[in-house]
Amino acid sequence: MIKVLIVDDEMLAGVRIEHMLSKVKNIKAIGTVADVADVIDLPAVQGPDILVVKLPASGSQSVVEFVDKFKVLPIIIFCPSFEGYNPTPSSIKRMNSSRMKLVSSEDLLSAILNASRVIHQRCRAGITEARKHLYTYSYKGIETIPVDEILLFQAAQKYVVVHTVNGTATINDSLAALIVEFSGLFVRIHRNALVAIKAIDKLQQDDDKLVVVIKDLDIKLVVSRRRASNLCQLIPLL
Repeated sequence: MIKVLIVDDEMLAGVRIEHMLSKVKNIKAIGTVADVADVIDLPAVQGPDILVVKLPASGSQSVVEFVDKFKVLPIIIFCPSFEGYNPTPSSIKRMNSSRMKLVSSEDLLSAILNASRVIHQRCRAGITEARKHLYTYSYKGIETIPVDEILLFQAAQKYVVVHTVNGTATINDSLAALIVEFSGLFVRIHRNALVAIKAIDKLQQDDDKLVVVIKDLDIKLVVSRRRASNLCQLIPLL
């Protein structure tokens, strides 16, 4: 669950943001305060993942003093950004903040989702074991996909489409990174496709081409010639 703290001297604006986040999955507003200094009076707050701050009303220095209290720096979204005014305190690295010029619900949600991606990537830093689930980000919020439910990864332009029995979703991971991370669970059958080994039903010839039949998925994928030999050796072992 991604925790969001809102700092806005217009409390109705904060309530509106809380209402927006109540409709999305796995993102929770943990409170709204008029000033960063007021956070100390909120005992339920255990360090937000994301801080949405309206500046300059809240004061740059207060923000710096606040985030210094946490071992892990929250991602900070500053809004609005006025022309000629730099809302990012010098002590906060730009990579840990986002600047917004528009404060529509769509823009704010997009910024929060982008910040959530950074948080998940930061949590993975230094971890070598394969993930148990993947994340997808949309206007609905953050969805989790268990890796053991994935049947197929298929490259599509700038994204990778994840196929499960329940449907499809898009992720930003590359196939090259996925096959390294999940080398024992998936096999590459083509430059644009990774198939879950346990999901392979059979291989068959179709118009002089070798295709993979995937269990519970109405898709037949052509196996590239350079991958065919290795795949044929794998199938008898399943």
